Amino acid sequence: MAFIQKEFTHPPPHPAIGTLADSPTAKPWYPIGPGIWELLLNGNPNSDNKSVLQWYDPGTKSTQTEPITHTYFEEVCFMQGGLKDLSLGKAWSVGAYAWREPGMVHGPYEASQEGCLQFVKLIPAGEKA
Repeated sequence: MAFIQKEFTHPPPHPAIGTLADSPTAKPWYPIGPGIWELLLNGNPNSDNKSVLQWYDPGTKSTQTEPITHTYFEEVCFMQGGLKDLSLGKAWSVGAYAWREPGMVHGPYEASQEGCLQFVKLIPAGEKA
């Protein structure tokens, strides 16, 4: 799916806390881990070239137990709640911003008691970031 020009829109609300991964009430959000949801805003859902919203249910921990790396650029901004980097023992909240180049070590994470809503932009490593 190519990127589509869009004017401002409001996304649908994230799934209710405790929603099951296969619940039809979650759509158009889809699960990417237990208690972690993603909403495709633009781009290709199965690639490293997309813009998404991610929602972590309150207190949810990422499924990885070791720090994370990936092959794409990643841009993140917290819109609600926050995350704690369990490796660093440091937490960030609304307005926090990250720019990660391919191979940067980060996480794993645990959501705050408010949960975490974040905007995430993935850019393939071969494209100019």
